[in-house]
Amino acid sequence: MAPELKPGKIFLNSVNTMLTQTAELLDLDTRFPQQHLLERIIIPDRIISFRISLQRDDGSIDVLTAYRVQNNNFRGPYKGGIRWHSSVDLDEVRALAALMTVKTAVVGVPLGGSKGGVVLPQGTRYSKPERERLARKYVNGLVNDVGPKKDIPAPDVNTNSQVMAWMADQYSRFTGETITAAFTGKPLIMGGSQGRTEATGFGSIMVLKRHAIKNDIELRGKTMAVQGFGNVGSHAALKATRDEGIKVTHVSNETGCITNPEGLDIPKLIEWITKEGQKGLLSFPGGKVTPDNIFTVDVDILLPAALENSVKAEYVKDIKASLILEGANGPLTSEADELANKAGITVLPDVLVNAGGVTVSYFEMVQNENQDRWSLQYVLERLQGIMFDAYDRIYDNAKKYKCSLRKAAILSALNDIAVACDMRGVQ
Repeated sequence: MAPELKPGKIFLNSVNTMLTQTAELLDLDTRFPQQHLLERIIIPDRIISFRISLQRDDGSIDVLTAYRVQNNNFRGPYKGGIRWHSSVDLDEVRALAALMTVKTAVVGVPLGGSKGGVVLPQGTRYSKPERERLARKYVNGLVNDVGPKKDIPAPDVNTNSQVMAWMADQYSRFTGETITAAFTGKPLIMGGSQGRTEATGFGSIMVLKRHAIKNDIELRGKTMAVQGFGNVGSHAALKATRDEGIKVTHVSNETGCITNPEGLDIPKLIEWITKEGQKGLLSFPGGKVTPDNIFTVDVDILLPAALENSVKAEYVKDIKASLILEGANGPLTSEADELANKAGITVLPDVLVNAGGVTVSYFEMVQNENQDRWSLQYVLERLQGIMFDAYDRIYDNAKKYKCSLRKAAILSALNDIAVACDMRGVQ
């Protein structure tokens, strides 16, 4: 009996299969004979793995495995987040790095793709001093491999602007210079950009808005369920309710699910979670605890905004939403995605939907390099323009190739990456 594949391996296989199948439509082998362009996109440029010996506050030592995968820099320096989680493994990081390569090409920013991670012990909660030591140790292991012209890290799962501040400071200690563009997602006071915190969640609703405009859909009064109420889910829910008149009737996280048929008060829920933490979701006074599976509740729009492979194939037959907005990276398994398309469910793909974060990270780099500061209004206006333009290109591709929006997005990205690879020559 074959051993059961780990989630990271399943995710990597799904990403590679998706890229391979989509590349066939581009006929890369005929257009670029003997170049092996697909392999040069799927196989990462570099895989970096190292040990972190982290001293705990009580003097004990945790020995952790850290990764950085630099997938592809044909279009510009590597760019990608850092996640700290017990589920992190090399296959997961490889898959996420490949998706970052695609994502930067989808929105047309001149960057490549990378990803980083640290495998945390299951159930461990680190204090603030322990988190700072972990951040600095991670930079110690990569100081020669990152930088504004090489690889620019950013926040991801369980990392935030404070972590980026520690990392940026540690990098400066090594280089002897304050190089603000070396990390993005920093606090405003350290060269961060207005709008970076909201960018991924707000960007997802911008994509939804453009989809509605192009397809003559009225969003006001539509209902939405949000899985995951971290940075992405909370900001997406806020913009959906505040700007588009959508009712968020269900919110879930790892502790459970709450509902309010009249629509949850999202600003109050954000305030509550900020005070109580994610564990406080079920005690929010404006919602009722429900045993419902968040993916199969009766809503118009489903927003999975947690981890990859959350939406399994077996859920699809019971999904009532007519549209899935992928806030997380790879939330649908490949089988679930295929079944959703067959069932007539529109899937707005992650490589576009959550690309607002990397787009505003690029804005942050530009501001840092130019010693400039942009207003929040200017950042969000530029972000919306890029997200709208990217959606329009993908929409046109989907019509041209008679394919899903996901395949259309990857077609657009792979073509640009392949052309850049060919023009740069053999590396």
